[in-house]
Amino acid sequence: MSGKIQNMVRVTDPIERIAHWLLAGSCLFCLFTGLGIMFRSWEFIPELLGGLYAVKWMHIFSGVVFAFALAYAYVMWKKDCAFEPDDAKWIAQGGGYLWKTNNLPPVYKYNAGQKLFFWFVVVFGALIVLSGLVMWNPTAFPIAVARWSYALHALSALVIGSFFVVHLYLGTIGNPGTFQAMTTGWCSRAWCETHCPRWLAEREKGSSES
Repeated sequence: MSGKIQNMVRVTDPIERIAHWLLAGSCLFCLFTGLGIMFRSWEFIPELLGGLYAVKWMHIFSGVVFAFALAYAYVMWKKDCAFEPDDAKWIAQGGGYLWKTNNLPPVYKYNAGQKLFFWFVVVFGALIVLSGLVMWNPTAFPIAVARWSYALHALSALVIGSFFVVHLYLGTIGNPGTFQAMTTGWCSRAWCETHCPRWLAEREKGSSES
């Protein structure tokens, strides 16, 4: 058992995991209720959740949670998700996902794909929040602003929803061992050597010096 523990590395702390799931959960619930509001073919959602009026307010309150979770996630992860020169090389080689390569630059905490996903969520998430505020009371704004808000809200939701599907795949069956980083917080040392070797080396160097 001790050997198993020694081969595990804690890659996320409880605060990171709570922030991740709060952001993901509120985002998914917003997408779910938004579909029920926007499309007649998804009318089973309002029927399931107590009617269109109830779903509208569920959507609004989950949007408020999403806004605060997004702001907290931005403050917490913006430093780790800052782009580096080697990220361009990682992207040019498809991260090793699209074809086999042995020349990927060593990654720190997050690879370029994860950083791109983070910044897409930040940018389009902010657009969703801002456009949602306009949609909450559209008559308080010029007609052109209100109309563009509806379009931007739908477009941003589509972008985040599409990226979320890819993120879900790569965080589960696409990369075995990744999902537990956001559940237990622990990953195998072999996983870290593959996915975040620079971060692991720095962490172990700091542990040996202390």
